[in-house]
Amino acid sequence: MKMRGSDQKNILIVMMVVIVAATARGEDGFVTWGDNYYTTWGHPALVINETSELQLTLDHKSGSGFESYKIYGSGSFNIRIKAPQSKSTKVTTSFYLRSKSSRNDGLCFQIFGNETAYLLNTNIFVYGEGDKYQRFRLWFDPTKDYHSYRFLWNPYQVVFYVDDTAIRVYKKNPDIYYPSVQTMFMHGSVENGTMVDPMEMSCTAKFQASKIDGCATEFMSIDKCFSLEYWWNRKENWELSSKERKLYMNARKVYLDYDYCLDRKRYPKVPQECRSYG
Repeated sequence: MKMRGSDQKNILIVMMVVIVAATARGEDGFVTWGDNYYTTWGHPALVINETSELQLTLDHKSGSGFESYKIYGSGSFNIRIKAPQSKSTKVTTSFYLRSKSSRNDGLCFQIFGNETAYLLNTNIFVYGEGDKYQRFRLWFDPTKDYHSYRFLWNPYQVVFYVDDTAIRVYKKNPDIYYPSVQTMFMHGSVENGTMVDPMEMSCTAKFQASKIDGCATEFMSIDKCFSLEYWWNRKENWELSSKERKLYMNARKVYLDYDYCLDRKRYPKVPQECRSYG
């Protein structure tokens, strides 16, 4: 049966309404920035199309950063980033989870470098102790396109992923402090460790926020986030799969640039928590 022009027009309108509504709810895999994050410091963030893409600016006066409205106790936290181009190796684009206490827990990605080489620094803070750096040479140019940076955080392991390749694993060890007692916020920023030539300014870091698979909770209520009702807490996520393990071992063999656990000059005695790395 052939539809009349008015019927086709009505169906088209309905389809457009459905698509717009789905996008607003994040059903396309992304979320609306204003519903989930706010600017915490520096230049006001620029939201593109009022949807999933956020731009943070760095100039000779200041950088900028954002934070999630909600606080989480476990989850899979993914953000896609397109880092700014700069001749300075000190321009740093970060994505991290961090608690708010006098002895912070935290997980961090930091992208920096220039056309010569781009590096990805990873760090873990456990009960206020940081400087647990593992640094990787990136196998792509992070300024040319968006790439995914993700934390898997559950009561059994913490995994750092880049484009679905695990590059760092921290396993729960009963003898070592593990980040499972403090809730954490999601953060992102672009900043500079030193003064940059004003001729290079300004730099723009771009972020795309994926749907947040996290257990949102209250500041002191983390226990509920250990439930097996959340997919990231189930047994298949207590360790890497065999396929993930192969990619992980290859990534560390080929791209690992620095590991504090192997730095005998800085740490004559192997740090106790290094046994917790898978």
